[in-house]
Amino acid sequence: MDIRALRKELIVARVDHAKSVALASKIAKGVLILGGALVAGVAQFWTWPKGGSPDAAQLSGIIATGVVALGGFFVAFTEKDAAKAIAIADKTLDAAQELEAAFDDIDTFVDESGRLAETYQVCLAMRGAIEQSALGVSGGIDGLVSSLFDFASRSLAIAIGFQQSDRWTLGVYKAVASATEPQKMVLKTIAQKRAIECRLDEAREWPEGVGIAGICYTNGREIVLPNLRAEGMQAVFGPRNLTREYDAERYVSMVAVPIKVVGFDRPWGVVVATSNKVNHFSTDNQPGFKNDEPVRALSAFIALAVAMMDARDRARSSSPQLVTGG
Repeated sequence: MDIRALRKELIVARVDHAKSVALASKIAKGVLILGGALVAGVAQFWTWPKGGSPDAAQLSGIIATGVVALGGFFVAFTEKDAAKAIAIADKTLDAAQELEAAFDDIDTFVDESGRLAETYQVCLAMRGAIEQSALGVSGGIDGLVSSLFDFASRSLAIAIGFQQSDRWTLGVYKAVASATEPQKMVLKTIAQKRAIECRLDEAREWPEGVGIAGICYTNGREIVLPNLRAEGMQAVFGPRNLTREYDAERYVSMVAVPIKVVGFDRPWGVVVATSNKVNHFSTDNQPGFKNDEPVRALSAFIALAVAMMDARDRARSSSPQLVTGG
């Protein structure tokens, strides 16, 4: 049985109870007040001397008995039960709760509309950066990705729903050969923005298969992790021997999206966003704008930029060279 059905049953029960209480009150008042008045009246006549007239006290008692009897009749027959008022109050409360829920929906809509607008600004900014790259970007593809990130990072943080009080991170990781095991890849940070700043050379490198970034890269699939503190999650997605003392406080909910480029056998890299709030990134199917959507957009634009730069480099390398002689 759902909550609405239970609430209706409760309202019916309360109304029935109020009616029963009102009926019992009328009966009790009728019996007590009218009965008391009757006893008092009889007592006055009981002491009335035979053949005599009532004295002043007896006469006052008879008049008072009549007044009490009239008052008893008035109370018994004019008192109304509270059942109707209770039913109206319950309906009013339901209407108020529905109105409150509607206002909450409006607040959510306004918030999501604002974040959707920020995501649109992110896309415009990254498109502009890609267009400018046609004129040449220093630093190659890494420089272009850094430019994309710098153009969009502020709007990205807002679009993802990060608050000023949150401990959050947003980073772009590029897959490069490991310095110690060249046959394996590690994910190296090439662009980042954090609530608590960290230099690029201080950011951890994640071996493939380790942590959410390494697992995302290895499997080539997006990972949304609502709560790293949930049972069994640390064993799978934990940083293993790369743990730092503040990890448990800062990294609770996270998402990792592979940067897949057409023509590449493996992801070029991974975009990772983290939050210290449980369920900031969620796997539920609730409608609305989700916090991980801007992360997907960033991954898609980086993939586009990488594909464009790769195609340009291939075209240049395959172009015939003009040879001049003297």
